[in-house]
Amino acid sequence: MSIPASAIQDRSMHPHNTTAPRSTSPAIKKSGFLSTLASYLTSTAKSEPKPASVKERKPLLTSWDDVDFGKLNKLFCNMLYEQNNYTPLIAEIERVTGRKREHCFYGALSVILILILLHDAVGAVTAFMTLILPTFMTVTAISSTTSYENPSYLKNHQDFFVRYWTVYAVFVTCESFLSSLINWDLRLFRLVFMSTCLSPRIPVLTATYTKIIGLVSAVRNIIDSNNFEPTPTDPHNTLASRTKTS
Repeated sequence: MSIPASAIQDRSMHPHNTTAPRSTSPAIKKSGFLSTLASYLTSTAKSEPKPASVKERKPLLTSWDDVDFGKLNKLFCNMLYEQNNYTPLIAEIERVTGRKREHCFYGALSVILILILLHDAVGAVTAFMTLILPTFMTVTAISSTTSYENPSYLKNHQDFFVRYWTVYAVFVTCESFLSSLINWDLRLFRLVFMSTCLSPRIPVLTATYTKIIGLVSAVRNIIDSNNFEPTPTDPHNTLASRTKTS
């Protein structure tokens, strides 16, 4: 069977009409958990500008009196479910573990706390309750927008934390002296006492601060009453009394 010359000419002029086009792009493979984790460990996350919030959100926590487990759980869930550069990694962790991201977060946090408590439970809890938490509360109270908008709010918090850190400094100083004399670990007593001072419902902080201020005022009065240059006419001048007797 002979092929017409016109068909051969058409094929030579349009060689790609007889075959389907092939895709030259490589196949997209779904990355696993290890490759996703490695990409976040080896690369620097780029912060993208967040769009302006149109709807004003109601604050969840406005003071330390609002803190409870339910509101803390909502706060952590808002952080974990916020869309950011680490959302694919968190989603991959959810897929691998088969658990929700908040459950993974609480599990990892529990493991870290258990390891810390097994190492030094008293020291870890004491440091958190008497140092880390009061420091965070102090910085938050001073730098919050409520402090700038309401001067009385800032004044009340400043007075409270000035009293707390004064009592803490005196207590730790006395504790260091006593522990060196009796060779006892007094951190548990510090934990109980300073945690009680953080509660505004118990007047331990106010009473202790008043005693410290009274003692400091008494010492200061003694120093001020004797803080002068003696003259030869002063009866308590040692040099003048020796000259008279001789």
